This record gives sequence, structure tokens and C-alpha cells, in this order.
Amino acid sequence: MGVLMDIKTLWTSRVQEFYRKMYGYYSIIGANVIYFFMIISIVFIYYFNLFLQWIPPQIPVEVILSLFITLILLPTKVRTFIKRPDIVFLLSLEWNLKSYFIRSLAYSFVIDAIKLLSIIIILISLFLQTTNINLLIFIFILGIVFYNILMKWTEQWLENQVQFVFHRLIRVLSTYLMCYFVFKSDWVFELILMSLCFSFLIYFIGKKRTVNWDWLISEEESALLGNYKFINYFIDVPNLKRSFRKRRFLTMIVKRCISYSQSSTFIYLYSHLFVRYNDYFYLYLRLTVIGIFVNFAMPTSGWIFTFLIIFATGFQIIPLQHEIKQWVLLYPISKSQMKKSFLKFVLILLYAQFIILYIGRFNHTSTTNIYYLTIGILFVYLFVNFFISKRVNVSSSAIKE
Repeated sequence: MGVLMDIKTLWTSRVQEFYRKMYGYYSIIGANVIYFFMIISIVFIYYFNLFLQWIPPQIPVEVILSLFITLILLPTKVRTFIKRPDIVFLLSLEWNLKSYFIRSLAYSFVIDAIKLLSIIIILISLFLQTTNINLLIFIFILGIVFYNILMKWTEQWLENQVQFVFHRLIRVLSTYLMCYFVFKSDWVFELILMSLCFSFLIYFIGKKRTVNWDWLISEEESALLGNYKFINYFIDVPNLKRSFRKRRFLTMIVKRCISYSQSSTFIYLYSHLFVRYNDYFYLYLRLTVIGIFVNFAMPTSGWIFTFLIIFATGFQIIPLQHEIKQWVLLYPISKSQMKKSFLKFVLILLYAQFIILYIGRFNHTSTTNIYYLTIGILFVYLFVNFFISKRVNVSSSAIKE
């Protein structure tokens, strides 16, 4: 009886534990987060209005909206708050955890619904171009969100990569079509498609299956990692796990480009960390690709966005200084030389990013491009040597063994 009572209260206690931990972090960085989202919102609204003007009239707005919502829903996570040691204690009680997992699905649905409805409110001007917002549309959108959560839940029973790819294609295509029919107000097609999709899910989930605990733990750890990565932009998060890849080709290029000398030791180390850690490498790649697209699509005002991209990249690269292991700091190299190496590494990264974004404007030749190049080079130099420099302290790195 005591065990069953503990199971009934387990979900609530886990959620409370999670929010206590998050509250501890966000209470420290609260003001910074507010300023961050204010700046992001202002920039987004400005470029969103430019984007609306740039959309060719022959492209239906429904196509863009459906694709946009599909991409928002694709990375969803089912939050179960399961921990790795739970496999030992809860495995034998799996059939008594049905209510626990139902509450987890309901929680994940509410979070995704709030997120999506908030975005719809922000982009209301774009939605009003294609349809009248009413209660029926909101009901169908909530149905799509619920369907997406259930499709994500069924991923745990896929047996191989082929099934996963096929499942993901079905999920993306069905979500996109459901959104498209909603915005086109094709209610007959919408009802037929939703009926087929939910019938499949009810049949698939209805079969008695054991829970894939490895999948649940992987999903929960991935969701937690996403929270910690965001917090890590503002303060250092102890024991933050990093995913990495060897990337042998890029590593080989780094080895050949950096001279073999004592003064280049830490430039070499930071370069390898950057190339191999997915967090920093993909961050740099994503922001650069976004910058190229904006420069190509909106050349007259893209230079403002370029400086914001460079600022965001440089600011988020700063925590890389803390990834150096403690024993590496024992090298007979002064702390000032370590700091200079890190600043030089960041300077090279940002110059490379700026040149790539500048090349994206070549198809819009203008005399202002010369001024843009000069101002950009000066901006990167001052940003690294005056802003980032004050935030670099390699000797007090948060060591992560």
C-alpha cells in the first residue's frame, strides 16, 4: 500500500523537484533572461515584418504557416522526469505507472500547446492573411499538438533506423497536411486525415507493450540538457554534459593551419574543442547559415542582423574557455598567454564568420559594401578586445572532468 501511495505522488514530487532546481537558476539570471528576450523579440518583429514584405505573392501563405508550425512541433520532447536509477526501482512496478505516464503526456501537451499558441499570437498578422482565427481553428490546432505528442511517444517502440526515418516522415507529412487543411478551411479533408491518424495511433498504442526505459531516460536527459544549455549562456552550469564528434577532416585542417609552437598551444586546444563539441560547432554553423539567408534575402538591412549574429556567436562562445581540463592548466604557459590565445581564437572565428556573411552580399554590389566591410572588421576587433576580453578568465575555469 505504501509503495502504491508513493507511485501516486511520484509524478508531482518529480515536477516540483525540477521546478525548484530551475527556479534556483532562473532567480539568478532572471534580469538577464528578460533583457535577452526583449532584444530577441524586437529583432524578430523587425525582421518578421521585412520577411512578410519579401514573401513572393505567388507563394500561398498557408504553405509557409504549415511548414513553420511543423518545424516548431518537430523537436518536441515527452517530459517524464524519469531518472537513470529509476530502472532499478520502477521496472518491476511498470504496470502500476500508467497514470504517471498519462500525466507526463498531458503535461507535455500543455507545454507544447502554450508554446505554439504564444507563437500564433505573436505572428497573428501573418495568420490573419490566410484565415479568420476562431475557436474551431484553435481546437484543431490543439488536436494537432496532441497528435504530435502521441507520435513522439510511439518512437520508443521503433526497432531500427529505417523504421525511425519512415515514422519521422509520416509524422512530418501528416502534421504539415493537417495544418495546411486547417488554414485552408478544408474541414472535410482535415477530419478525414485526423481520423485516420488517430485511428492508427489508438491501434498502435493500444497493443500491450513494455515501456522503453532507455528511450524515456534519453528523452528526459536531452530535455534537461536543453534547459541547462540555455542557462549556461548566462552562468556556468556545473557538470553540464557535452555531446561531441571527432570530425577527423576538420581536425586535420586545424592541425595543418596552426603552427607548431608553444605560443600556439592553447589556440590548438581551443580549436579542437570547438570543432569536436557539438554545442559550439552547431551553434556557429546555425547562426552563420541564418546570417547568409538574411543577407541574401534582405540585402539593404541585412548588415544590422550580421552584427547581431556576430555578437550572439561571440557571446555564446565565451563558455568554451571553461572546457579546459585542470591538468592542462599545468602547462608552463602564463595565464596571460592563455587568455591571449583564447581571444585570438575567438577573433579568428568571428572574422571568418563575418567574411562568410559578407560574401553573401556580393550579388548586391554597391559602394556601401566597402564601408560595410570596414565597419565590420572594426566591430569584430573592438567586440573581442573590449567586450569578450573582460569576460575571459581561464585560470578560474569551471573544471569539468
